[in-house]
Amino acid sequence: MTSAVFSPITGEVVDHVAAMGSAQVDEAYQKAANVSDQWRRVPADQRGRLLLKVAAMLRERHEEFAHLETLNTGKLFKDTRREAERAADCFEYYGGFADKVTGDTIDVPGPFHTYTRREPYGVVVGIIPWNVPYVFAAKKIAPALAFGNVSLLKPAEETPLTALLLAEVLAEAGVPEGVAQVVTGGAETGRALVGDPRANLIVFTGSDATGKVIARSAADNLTPTAMELGGKSPQIVFDDADVDAALEAVLLGVFAATGQMCIAGSRLLLHDAIYDEFLRRVTERVRALRVGDPREETTQLGPQVTAAQRDKTLALIEQGRQEGARVVASASLPTDERLSGGFYAPPTVFTEVTAEMAIMREEIFGPVLAVTRFRDEAEALALAHATDFGLAAGVWTNDLGRAHRMAAELKVGTVWLNTYRILSDRVPFGGQRLSGYGREGGPDAVQLYTRTKSVWTSLEPGPPPGYRM
Repeated sequence: MTSAVFSPITGEVVDHVAAMGSAQVDEAYQKAANVSDQWRRVPADQRGRLLLKVAAMLRERHEEFAHLETLNTGKLFKDTRREAERAADCFEYYGGFADKVTGDTIDVPGPFHTYTRREPYGVVVGIIPWNVPYVFAAKKIAPALAFGNVSLLKPAEETPLTALLLAEVLAEAGVPEGVAQVVTGGAETGRALVGDPRANLIVFTGSDATGKVIARSAADNLTPTAMELGGKSPQIVFDDADVDAALEAVLLGVFAATGQMCIAGSRLLLHDAIYDEFLRRVTERVRALRVGDPREETTQLGPQVTAAQRDKTLALIEQGRQEGARVVASASLPTDERLSGGFYAPPTVFTEVTAEMAIMREEIFGPVLAVTRFRDEAEALALAHATDFGLAAGVWTNDLGRAHRMAAELKVGTVWLNTYRILSDRVPFGGQRLSGYGREGGPDAVQLYTRTKSVWTSLEPGPPPGYRM
């Protein structure tokens, strides 16, 4: 069986990809199991050099990946070029990290030499969403391979094209067959992957609803999981902030990638003293946003990646109106006939919102901003926490003490102070509450993709001193 892959730019079918059933998933697991011990025994420095080779090859095909990602996701070409660079950086970073993983020597009472080893899990299942497929494919595969695991990666059925191209590059670079496999398909394929007892670790990025399903399935086999889920992130702007800088970052934080980011700053909290002027400037900018073909340089927002997501965004905009929120800005959709079948949604700004409204509670994953006001730090924190998510937050203030007080109190995994939407594989990333658990990136990636083994050596062979039958 195959499934159609659409371009959201025009709504046209651009490819057909295999929808793998349970038999093909079983075959993938068999291949992974057959090579797992072999790959684990490859010296770490050799694994690292191979990943560095992959990184170099990805840079050579940078434009090809960027064009394919734009075609499949509708993201701006200037953004997919940056993301192509980031994917290559990811392989380079973990290639350099591969032989830096060490255990600890631990002093314990008695005549013992005791140490720990960090060892790979074995077969790691990575499941990624449709919004940033190339970067997420790299983020799942590179650390798994660097630390001695083999990888089964399932991309979203809507956006599998760059993951499949990445698999080709990995094979060309010399990664052994079975070590990094891409498993394509929809929900049925995903269920077969996560419900299999041969999965030694599952690392998922996606919605909280799907994350709960995966966690329940994994629990039947006690398979460890890590969950990077959704968000409803606040941008909190105090009256002493650099307003010009904050304005640019607020717009970028919610409308870049057409709002399809787990870290989207979709709730704007403005101090009373600057509320009216800041809102005026936001509405002016949003009304002027250019929505259209992401391959054109003048375009500022492209389409939503899927028709279903476009429909969800439109439904939540209408629900916001019905619940009493007021639309104060909305950008025009493209009129070009070539784009009439594309999946476009209007960038929209709401005011007069309350914490109970869906547009303030739910992750929209579209270009929608809800704006409210606050009087002091305590009220800002209360508004920030009026959600079940806890992924990220932005704080804008020139008061150093306030900045770090807010950073300490916000119940999120990442806080940006006087900036927003900057990420690096060198820095741990993850969430709290419905935004998930576990951390990818930086030294935390070692904790995620390897497990600890403790080794005791007696310097005086025999039972521990004082222990006799």
